[in-house]
Parts: sequence; structure tokens; C-alpha cells
Amino acid sequence: MSEEVFIIEEFSEKVELMRLYYKIIGDGKFMEAIENFKNKQGFGIDPVCCIFANEYQPGEEGYFGETGVNFSIQPPMAEGEENAIVDENIFLQYLTEAGEEYLTRQPQNRTEIAASLKELKEILNLS
Repeated sequence: MSEEVFIIEEFSEKVELMRLYYKIIGDGKFMEAIENFKNKQGFGIDPVCCIFANEYQPGEEGYFGETGVNFSIQPPMAEGEENAIVDENIFLQYLTEAGEEYLTRQPQNRTEIAASLKELKEILNLS
């Protein structure tokens, strides 16, 4: 028996899930996540993950299109798998927000975070 999969459509709920994702991965995994993102590879720890569209092929289970980023949460944190698919601009916007939060606790990483966000913006071809 497979569990239900929900696609979150409401933007405010997508934002809530993205913020929860960064809270759950925490300071200890934040830099590791950014390194993965720079390779257009997702990152996750139970019960959350983030996956880039390029990690799936059309027809493959989980495929959600040619572009974008999918944030998901799994039981027991949700009744079923919940997915919030956002474009790369929104992804970068909330990653930047999470980076600013992270830097309030880890200010010694300011230069590295700034460089990583700039590099990621170029990798994702965002202006």
C-alpha cells in the first residue's frame, strides 16, 4: 500500500515548507546542503528533502518537470508525502533568507555563504 502524495499549491504553504526544511536541516547541515545545491543536487535528512528537476527523467516516478525545485516532507511530520514545487528564483530567494538566518548564529561563515549564493545564482542562470 502506497502512501498519499500531496502537491502543495498555496504559495504561503510552499513558503512554510521551505522554511521548515531549512529549520530541520539546521546549522550543522546548512553548508553541506549549499554545496550540493551548487552541483544542482538536492539534499535532505529525514523527514525533509529538496530535489532539483534535473535529477529526474520524464516518465520517472517523482518527475515534476524540466525546471524547478521540489521541497518535500514525509510522515511522521505530515500525514502523507507533501511536495512544494517552486521555480529557481523562489528557491534562491528563500535559500538567501535561510542563509541570513544562519549567519545570525554563524557569522564567521559570512564570506563563504555570500560566495556560494553568488555562485549558485550564476549556476541557475538567474539575473
